[in-house]
Amino acid sequence: PRTSPEVAKSLPEAEPAQPTLAAEKVLSAEDVKATTGFEGSFEARKLGDEPTSTTYDSLHLRARNQPESFDVALRVWVLDVVEAQKHYGRLLAELPNGRERNEIGDRSARAVSDAKDIFGLAFLDGKKGVVVLLTCGASQCRSQDTAVALGRLIMEHIDVQLGSK
Repeated sequence: PRTSPEVAKSLPEAEPAQPTLAAEKVLSAEDVKATTGFEGSFEARKLGDEPTSTTYDSLHLRARNQPESFDVALRVWVLDVVEAQKHYGRLLAELPNGRERNEIGDRSARAVSDAKDIFGLAFLDGKKGVVVLLTCGASQCRSQDTAVALGRLIMEHIDVQLGSK
């Protein structure tokens, strides 16, 4: 059955899916600036790689008037516990030069691009079903340790948002 134009106008528009865990609630421009010492400003937007959903959200902190090497990107998935383990495993297999170090959450890995211009960090909080992938340009995160420091802050914010389980 077709909906008449008058009825269609009165129907509420579908709300976009709200993520279980909003990326901007677990990493802010202020967090990055406090951790890296960056004095510039960021434009915050979605990455656009996957649509925001109840299980996924993203954040691209694009440094204004700076090259991409100053950017920070965050991807957050909230999945059931088994799927989170599988997703973390897929990320680990795909990360360039990835090495599991288990510094954050239940499992974590550091990565670095072949050109050594992007540092990455993936981690899993198995009890909450949360998988995080952080990438940080080498001009912003001057070492993998800086990316790990941001990862620890993200984990603290996840615990605040979802509770410590």
